[in-house]
Amino acid sequence: MDINNIDGMTIGNLVRNAANSATRASDDDFARRLEEAARKNDDRELKKACQEFEAIMLDMLYKQMKATVIKSDLLEDDPGREIFESMLEEELMEQASKRGSLGLAESLYKQLSRQYGMSASGIAPESTRRNGSSGEK
Repeated sequence: MDINNIDGMTIGNLVRNAANSATRASDDDFARRLEEAARKNDDRELKKACQEFEAIMLDMLYKQMKATVIKSDLLEDDPGREIFESMLEEELMEQASKRGSLGLAESLYKQLSRQYGMSASGIAPESTRRNGSSGEK
């Protein structure tokens, strides 16, 4: 009995499908957190959401690059290894994002903070407040 093949679907495909679902959930979570940070005018949350977006982007980029590398038969390819490598890659990309190595999070943060009228401290600039955009007068 082949335990790696359930109803014509390999466990590797199931792992990839789960990873894709997790990525879509992360994308939805990013949009929700971005809206929440803008609504609350929370500078820290906006920075965190931008870092998470950069981590997702780096993870997707890394996975596409890794897919172009020829696989070796030196190590057995099994679902446990795929799960471990996937988790390791996600953590590596998250750490790279936190270090600002690519700079995407910082650029995105600057653009979104201008768009939502947030200053570096998370408070709308004086000109925005006088115009009534932030709800204060």
